[in-house]
Amino acid sequence: MRAVNVAVIGAGYWGPNLIRNFNSCPAATLVAVCDHVPERLQRVLAGYPAVRGCCSTEEIFSDSSEDAVAIATPVGTHAPLALAAFAAGKHVLVEKPLASNVADAEAMVRAARQAG
Repeated sequence: MRAVNVAVIGAGYWGPNLIRNFNSCPAATLVAVCDHVPERLQRVLAGYPAVRGCCSTEEIFSDSSEDAVAIATPVGTHAPLALAAFAAGKHVLVEKPLASNVADAEAMVRAARQAG
């Protein structure tokens, strides 16, 4: 079984923990990190020279080499990012809390089911 190619969206408070863990997990290959703050992105990527960095989630969602995304962004962005990731055919991990309201969480669950 091949490793799952993972991109992490968000390199702020919790993202570096996910980055570190995916980088050390034998079942995963950390292939990209995305953050809208270039300075923060560069600081985090300094320890991972083989990992691609970008500032656009569209770049992550359009890259077919990534199997999954881990979302570590402010809670208000979880639903739109997860919905876009599901629409792009990605597996999705969202840090807690899943969403800021029940309607967004239910939409995310429906999208996950539709995406299989």
